[in-house]
Amino acid sequence: MGPKEQAVTERLPVARVAVDISLAHLDRPFDYLIPASMDETAVPGCRVRVRFAGQLVDGYLLDRTQTSEHQGRLSRLERVISPEPVLTPEIFDLARAVADRYAGTLADVLRLAIPPRHATAERDAPGALAAAPSQDAALSPEATPPSRPESGSWTRYLAGEAFLAALAAGRPVRAAWSALPGPDWPAEIAIAAATTAATGRGVVIVVPDARDLARVDAALTAVNQGAEGHVWLTADLGPAERYRRWLAVLRGTVRVVAGTRGAMFAPVHDLGLVVLWDDGDDLHAEPRAPYPNAREVLALRAHRSGAAALIGGFARTTELTQLVAAGWAKPVVGRPEVLRRVAPRVRAAPDEAELARDAAAMTARLPSLALRTARTALAVPGPVLVQVPRRGYLAAIACARCRAQARCAVCGGPLHVGGSNEVPGCRWCGALAADWACPQCGSGRLRALVTGAARTAEELGRAFPDVPVRTSGGQHVLAEVSAEPALVIATPGAEPVAADGYAAALLLDGWALLGRPSLRAAEETLRRWLNA
Repeated sequence: MGPKEQAVTERLPVARVAVDISLAHLDRPFDYLIPASMDETAVPGCRVRVRFAGQLVDGYLLDRTQTSEHQGRLSRLERVISPEPVLTPEIFDLARAVADRYAGTLADVLRLAIPPRHATAERDAPGALAAAPSQDAALSPEATPPSRPESGSWTRYLAGEAFLAALAAGRPVRAAWSALPGPDWPAEIAIAAATTAATGRGVVIVVPDARDLARVDAALTAVNQGAEGHVWLTADLGPAERYRRWLAVLRGTVRVVAGTRGAMFAPVHDLGLVVLWDDGDDLHAEPRAPYPNAREVLALRAHRSGAAALIGGFARTTELTQLVAAGWAKPVVGRPEVLRRVAPRVRAAPDEAELARDAAAMTARLPSLALRTARTALAVPGPVLVQVPRRGYLAAIACARCRAQARCAVCGGPLHVGGSNEVPGCRWCGALAADWACPQCGSGRLRALVTGAARTAEELGRAFPDVPVRTSGGQHVLAEVSAEPALVIATPGAEPVAADGYAAALLLDGWALLGRPSLRAAEETLRRWLNA
C-alpha cells in the first residue's frame, strides 16, 4: 500500500514541515498528513521526506497538530528518514531568528546548524559517547557534575572573580573580555567553562581555527584532570565522526562543546555559557548564505536562552565596544599593575632617538633597531617572531628607475617573483615576463615593491648565519616552536606558539596592512599586531 492509500493516524494527524528549499517565498511551514504506520516515528524535530511541487524533498517535522488551516487537500508524508529529533526547539527558534536577522531563509540556516545524517553513526552511537579520552566525552545526564575549579589566572582581572561567581550562581552575566598578553587565555576559557559545567549547565566555545581549538581542548582536559567532560567539533573530523559527536551533544551526554565556526549551533542542553575567542577574526564569518557571524549568533543565542556570554580577545572590536556602550555586556580588563608587568615594551623604529642614531630608520625595511633587538633577544636565549604581511618571495615589483609598478603585458596584472633567481610572472594569468621593459621609461631593471615572507627569511638568514630560520604561512603553518633561539618568519594569523614565549617580535611592513582597501584596515591591523 503506497502513502496515498495508507490510513491517516487519529492522534495529531497533521505534521507541520519545514521543507529544505531555499526560496524566500516558500520560507514557511507546510502541512502534511501522517500515515498511521509513521505515528510512532514522526516525532517533532525528526527528518522527513515529502513530495513538494512534484518532487521528493527533505524536511524537518516541526510540530504535530490536530487540524490544519489549509482548506485544500493535504498530501501525506512519504517517509520518516530518521526518528532522531535532530532539530530541537531552541535551535529552531535560533535558526529562525538568525534567518530573519540576516534576511535569509530557514532552510539555509538549518544546513549550517545540523550536519548531514550518517546512518551508521546514528545507529551505532550509544546514549553515552565512548571515544578517546582526550577528544570526546562520556558523561551521562545522571552523573554528578564536576566540582568547581579554582579561579586561577582570573584573579589578574578587575572583575574576574566576580564573573566566575556569577557563572557559579547561574546568572546571565555577559563579559567583553580584554585578555591580558600571554598564553593563559585557553586556561581561562577552560576555568569559565568548568565553573559553568559544575552547575549542571552546558557550554559552547567557538574559536577561529584548529590550532586555537587544540589549545582549548588541552586546557579543558587539564582543568577536568583528564575527565571526559567535553567534546570538540570541527569539519576535519569527517562526516561520520563529526555526526557521532554531534549526536552525543544532542542526546545530552556532553555538557561542554568546543569547536570552530560551525559549533555555534551545537544543540547543548540547558545552555549556561557561550564563549567566543578573537571575535574580530574573519574566520568567524560564514561564507555561505545567509552569511551569519559567530559573534552575532552567539550573542543572540545567549540573549534568547538566558545564558552567560564571554566574548573577547587581545583586541576589542567595534561591535563588541558597541555592545558595551549599549549596556548589554560589561568590560573585563586586567588589573593595572598586572598589565604593566606582562605587557611587552613597544618601540617604533623611526622615533626621535633612533632617527638621531640611524638616519635610515625611516626608510629601511630592517632598521638597525630591529637588528639590535633581534640579536639581544636571541642571546636571552629565545625565539624571535618576525611578522610579515605578505606570503611569497617578492609579492610585487616595480621599475628600478621610475618606480612604476611592473605589470603584465598580456592582461595588465601585477608581476611578482616566486623565488630567488626566478623569472618574473603575472599573478593573474601566470604569463612569464623574462624580457620585461618599463613602458614609462624603457628600463628593464626591477626592484622589490612588496617583500614576502620567503625573501625576508632569506635576508635574515644571511644577517644571522648561525641562527635557524623557520617560516610559517600559506600551506605550511607551524603549530608551535621550541624555546631554542630561532628566527620565526610568519604571516599574520600563522604565528606558531612558542614553548616559553617569544623573546621579541618584529612587526614589519606595517604600511602593507594599514594600506589594505578596507574601511577597517586600521582596526584589523591593530588586532593582528596585538595577537602577535
